[in-house]
Amino acid sequence: MKIAVLNLMPNKVETENHLQKSLGQNDYDIEYTFLRTATYQSKNSDPAYLEANYKIIDDIISEEFHGFICTGSPVETLPFESVLYMDELTQIMQWARNKTYSSYYICWGANVALYHFYGIEKILHEKKFSGIYDHDIIAPGTNLMNGLNGIIKIPVSRFAGVRRADIDAEPDLELLLYSVESGPCLITSKAHNEYYNFNHFEYDADTLSKEYHRDIKNGMEIDMPVNYFPNNNPQNEPVKCWDIHGTLFFNNWLQNMYIYSNSKKTE
Repeated sequence: MKIAVLNLMPNKVETENHLQKSLGQNDYDIEYTFLRTATYQSKNSDPAYLEANYKIIDDIISEEFHGFICTGSPVETLPFESVLYMDELTQIMQWARNKTYSSYYICWGANVALYHFYGIEKILHEKKFSGIYDHDIIAPGTNLMNGLNGIIKIPVSRFAGVRRADIDAEPDLELLLYSVESGPCLITSKAHNEYYNFNHFEYDADTLSKEYHRDIKNGMEIDMPVNYFPNNNPQNEPVKCWDIHGTLFFNNWLQNMYIYSNSKKTE
């Protein structure tokens, strides 16, 4: 299973570890190719590390991959047109749609993909959603929901999202997970085998804690992550209550991609 990952997060190594750990609890042998943007140099990453461990789209454009992952990026409050690498990003997303069997977009990545492919505008919330939110399964019969039931708990960490009405109005899109409090979570493109997740099955137990203490240190006025710290005490160690659901989800995605790729090869 070959998966290309466009890592737009400032802390590259932490995000690499999150994804490799989350996708590693299965029987698939996964080969990762991490991508960076060629038109924008990350200010938070060691150029030598990126040169040694990352490729750009031109390096792999003729290679075959089973899947593609696009992470979020700390630019969600900016207009899409203001993002310096927007042209390159749309090129990469189009390549992934045309040349891989399935794509998975996370957080701001989901926002920009829905905007590029369907013209769905993002909405900015008055304050950051941060915490563990309950989600309902809207489409229990879909492959990625196999084994999932009841209330699904998922870490949420974002300022932006989309309107449910905009998703429902697009015939190709189907809402899979939804939170009454934080809105649409997981959406699929039925025609293109793509998935857009505004939230974070891949997070470690302490990721929201690190983000919270970082934001406080930076002087941001932010609420404590909801339903996260035991007894609402930031000194208490959080529990990874989404671990089983996250493992099931990623295993379903990999299995779906494997079956889909084999069916395409035999057509």
